Amino acid sequence: MTKVIVVGHGGYGSAMRRNLAMLVGELEDFYFLDFNETDGLEDLQTGMNQVLAEAGDGEILFACDVSGGSPFRVAAALCVEHPGWAVAAGMNTSALSEISFNLELPAVELAEMALDVTRETVLMYPPKE
Repeated sequence: MTKVIVVGHGGYGSAMRRNLAMLVGELEDFYFLDFNETDGLEDLQTGMNQVLAEAGDGEILFACDVSGGSPFRVAAALCVEHPGWAVAAGMNTSALSEISFNLELPAVELAEMALDVTRETVLMYPPKE
């Protein structure tokens, strides 16, 4: 069973928890972490370690708000140390909802699924002709 850690800048983690609870209910094996403007990298690492301890053993998928930011970089460094873990950035609510129903898949497959769903669900209205 893959565990998902949703982490990002400001109240991203907290907001995504509320967002997903409204759409699909409270999610087991999902953990949410905020990296706030008053936090430093040490605070982020400490928070990440606490969430990882709570999540326990198993594969981890980090779902970050943006690529290249501090949450992404900390998660990517952890993935280097733990084969089978993965990080995906820039995912939308549709992607997080979809992966919540497929946690039996390995973290890398969930990351690929999330990226596919994100690509498929981002759209513009009215469509460009």
